[in-house]
Amino acid sequence: MEKVAQYSKMTQNLLILFLAGLLFYSCQEQKNNASPTENIEAPKWNIERLSNKATQHLDSTQWDLTLFQQDIDTYYKYTEIFQSYPLNKSPFPVAVYDYAVSNTTFTIENNEVIFKGVCIGEYENLDSDIIIDKLCLLVLTNDAEAEETTLVDSRNYPYLTAQGMFKVQGHEFDWVFSSSPDGCSILLLNMKLFDLRFGETIIIYPQIDKSFLYEQIEDSPNDYENFDDYKASIINHPKVKHQMNSERNIK
Repeated sequence: MEKVAQYSKMTQNLLILFLAGLLFYSCQEQKNNASPTENIEAPKWNIERLSNKATQHLDSTQWDLTLFQQDIDTYYKYTEIFQSYPLNKSPFPVAVYDYAVSNTTFTIENNEVIFKGVCIGEYENLDSDIIIDKLCLLVLTNDAEAEETTLVDSRNYPYLTAQGMFKVQGHEFDWVFSSSPDGCSILLLNMKLFDLRFGETIIIYPQIDKSFLYEQIEDSPNDYENFDDYKASIINHPKVKHQMNSERNIK
């Protein structure tokens, strides 16, 4: 059992290194067609500012020690919960920061078809009620009671990070998400990587043979005044409507 645990930990560490390396490489190329929402993001981050922030995190004189102790206490209290996620969330020190993140879970029902979803985002600023979503992940479940868990984390500021899982009729989908303030975001779900510069809505279709199909759509709640309008646009999307008729989807 010890060897199994060591292998699992090694696999987890390799995953973290892979994500970090991929994000760094990907974010060297800026998004050419940024949306209006992204253009108003403040402050503007570039490689120099990101480097300065990374240096601050390494400087113990700039750590938020009160927050660090709070995270330690919380971890001791909820260790089992934190360890249940794809990546264990243990405490670590960070430089002082001001940043508010959000996650919105939702359900879309259309006749007998049910999608469960989560949107990950950040508040425009600490005094604002405006949320800028960076990812919306939907999974076909056909079960309103299907298990879903999400943990969105601000501790990697100015990067937005989140993780979670969906348990759906014999399928388990583990996912990890990271967004860089200079315009690049990635989602890794069961080792399938999505570059979110090409669409921030990801839809997963579990198949009866234990595989899954997927769709990536250039759509976001940021483009709508009402979240219900966003949900309606997804369920009425031609590609989604076509896939919902597949006989290979879970029933």
